[in-house]
Amino acid sequence: MGMPETHTGPAARAGSRSRLSTGSELAFTGQCIVAGAVFLATSGMRDDHGLGIDSSVFAAVPLMTLVVVLAAYLHRLLFTLPVMALTRALGKPWSAPLWGAAVAAAYAGLAATAWDLPYGWTLLWTAGPGVLPVVAASYAHHRSLGWTGTAARVGAATGIALLLCALGAFLLERTGIGAYEPPRLERERYAGEWTGGGGAYRLRLGENGEAVAENLALVAPAGVWDGCSGTGTWTFERGRGSGGLFDRARDRVTLRIEGCGPLRDWQVAGTAERPELFSVMGDRDDLHPRYAETLHRP
Repeated sequence: MGMPETHTGPAARAGSRSRLSTGSELAFTGQCIVAGAVFLATSGMRDDHGLGIDSSVFAAVPLMTLVVVLAAYLHRLLFTLPVMALTRALGKPWSAPLWGAAVAAAYAGLAATAWDLPYGWTLLWTAGPGVLPVVAASYAHHRSLGWTGTAARVGAATGIALLLCALGAFLLERTGIGAYEPPRLERERYAGEWTGGGGAYRLRLGENGEAVAENLALVAPAGVWDGCSGTGTWTFERGRGSGGLFDRARDRVTLRIEGCGPLRDWQVAGTAERPELFSVMGDRDDLHPRYAETLHRP
C-alpha cells in the first residue's frame, strides 16, 4: 500500500492559516488579561493620587473588552499574517519567532522615525505584545492544535499567571516591599512656583504664607471645569490620610484665595527630588468622572 496522500491545496493551507491566526489572537487576548492583572497587582508600587478604583472602571469593562478583541485582530493583520507569509515562502516553519522579531524591528523603526521616539524603547514596546502571540501560535500550529486545544493551553497559562499575580499582590500588600511612599518635605520646600495643565495655570506660594493663584483649576457643582485667580494665604499640614485605594499619609497645602470660595486641599505626590501637588476633583457619589489635577515645579 502506498503512503497516504498529503493535501497541500488551498483548503489545507487555509486551515493552517486559521490555526495559526486563532492561536495568535487567543494568545494576544490572554497576554492583555495578564498585563492588566500585573498592573493591578503592582498598583501599590505607584501613586494613585488619591483616586483608587471606583465604579467607573467596571462600567468601562465592556468597552475595554471590545478594544482588546479589535487589537487581537489588528495584531493578526500586522504580525501573524506577514510572519506566516515569510515562513511559507522560505519553507522554514521554525523561523516564525525570528521573523516575528524582524517584523517588530521594522515597525519600531517606522514608529521611531515618524514620531521621533527612541528606537530601543520603541522596539521593546512593539516586540513585547507583538512577538509572544506569534510564538504561541507557531507552537500551536506545529503541534496541530485545533481551536479547543489552543484555547485550553492559553487558558491554562493565563490562569496560572493570574494566580501568580494574586499571590504577588498579597505578598506586596502584607510585606510593603516596594510600596510607594509620598515624600515628606519641610514647609519651606513648598514655597515657590507651581504650574499645571502645561502652564495653563499657576500657583505661587510665598515663604511668609502668601499665595497667588492664576487660573487655578476648579470644578463647578455641575462638574464643568472653571478657573480662579486671586491672592490669599496658604498653610501647611503634616501628613494625614489621603483616602483612595491606598490610604497613605500625605502632607497637605491648604489654600484660601479671595473670591474662589472653598478650595480642596492640595496633597503631596511625586518624589523628594521632583515633588508634586495634586487635588482630586469630583466626588465618588456624583456622575462625573473623578480626576487628579496636578501641579509641579516649572
